[in-house]
Amino acid sequence: MKIEKSKYQGYLWYSDKKEPQVLNNEVFELEIADNANPFVIEGQLFDGQKSISIKYVDGKYIVNTYDLDALDGVMQEQKFYSHKMDGKQLKFRQIWKEQPDELCEGMQVLQPAELIFVGFNNEED
Repeated sequence: MKIEKSKYQGYLWYSDKKEPQVLNNEVFELEIADNANPFVIEGQLFDGQKSISIKYVDGKYIVNTYDLDALDGVMQEQKFYSHKMDGKQLKFRQIWKEQPDELCEGMQVLQPAELIFVGFNNEED
């Protein structure tokens, strides 16, 4: 798995840590083999243009990268409070896409497609 050098907001949770490593607009890069220890259990990174989602499943990394300019569909912003990052609010964009639904006589209905990390909420709500 390779994360290109950029200025990221987000977190990486390593297998040997009780809390994630938080990056708040910090320059970061990473290259790690699937069999390396410690490994990244999960991570979410955002550099203002692209979002990277990392999961470690069955000894392999699953990495999804999203270019925000290339996304289509209906977008809805979601915010979630973290449990292990001093109460930071994580922002996501929920992407909804039209798909035919057999239960609606084949009409197009919006279905959730992707949940994409877009940084921390820096506003007071």
